[in-house]
Amino acid sequence: MMATPVDLNTLSTPWKVLISGFLVILGAGYLSAALNAALAVGLSPAAIADHYGNKRVSQEERAAIAEQGFVEEEFSLDDEPAMDEMDHGQHDMNNMEDMAAMPGMDHSQHDMADMGAMQGDDTLPPQVMAQLSHVHLLGFSFILLGIGALTCLTRLSDKTKAILVGTLFAGLLGDIASLNLTRFVTTDFSYLTIFTGTLIGVCLALMSLRILWELWGPTPTQTWDQL
Repeated sequence: MMATPVDLNTLSTPWKVLISGFLVILGAGYLSAALNAALAVGLSPAAIADHYGNKRVSQEERAAIAEQGFVEEEFSLDDEPAMDEMDHGQHDMNNMEDMAAMPGMDHSQHDMADMGAMQGDDTLPPQVMAQLSHVHLLGFSFILLGIGALTCLTRLSDKTKAILVGTLFAGLLGDIASLNLTRFVTTDFSYLTIFTGTLIGVCLALMSLRILWELWGPTPTQTWDQL
């Protein structure tokens, strides 16, 4: 005997309010995440590549520096601000060397990373990327389960449900994968981050609107129409 499918429209009001609240908070959370990304990193491929890309000196650059002893840069002796900046930079380097020579100083990896950032190399270490990945992926799994399950209860056809849920899954997984690929492979994958972020937003919007429509919309004239 085939089980009677659940129709979201027939749920009691408390269930409808609960599900609607979940969808509203989920949407607000996604928009907040997008705003945070825009303010902290930027929403362009170039900004993502700059933030997550590997900016460490390559072996070829190391060899060139070792041979030359410096990096050639054009500058003008008449450019007094530039000379002042060079003087301040040298002063800061001297202070850093003095601090390094002081006894009892705790030279942790974090401190060394900060010193590297001051010298223009703020590449995110592998541990930070692993932390970013596991925190986001765990949260993404609950998002996928929650809205995916609700989508599966709608009157959409099984094919449409599978496409929506599968696309959201690919977008969530691809979003974190693209950041790691940008960091460890090539910054060209920053374009994939933009694509997956947009894909996630579109899927969440379509799924949420469909669920809300079936929750609060008119009762269908035919039982469980396959759309």
